[in-house]
Amino acid sequence: MTSAEKLFDEVRLLWHALVKSGEEIHADGTISPGIRAVLEHVERHGPASVPHIARARRVTRQHIQGLVNDLVASGLARIEDNPVHRRSGLVRSTDAGTAALTKMRRREAEFLASRGLNVNSAKIERAAKTLRRVRERLEATA
Repeated sequence: MTSAEKLFDEVRLLWHALVKSGEEIHADGTISPGIRAVLEHVERHGPASVPHIARARRVTRQHIQGLVNDLVASGLARIEDNPVHRRSGLVRSTDAGTAALTKMRRREAEFLASRGLNVNSAKIERAAKTLRRVRERLEATA
């Protein structure tokens, strides 16, 4: 098995383990992975329009619009006027949205600590950097 095959195999196996763990950690089901992704995007990058989030997440605008509608209905986000585009408002997290992300991250840190994984370790940072470089190269050639 080549190094690339080993990497891709591990990524697939890790993806399935993360999904299973996520289901266990967040069994209450209050926030879906898609909703979380939108919240995290606006938290990291600031208020953004639905089309901007969709491009960044590499999904359809309609998919993000549905998630944003759910976020707004649940009080986790709000839509603000967009000074550069009248028809496409800016999605911003509410205090409740920020609190929900904080709670999720705390649960995940506790879960990982209970399994002996230090999420702040240098090895994890190096692995994330390597995976990011692989993804960026794949995206650049697509």
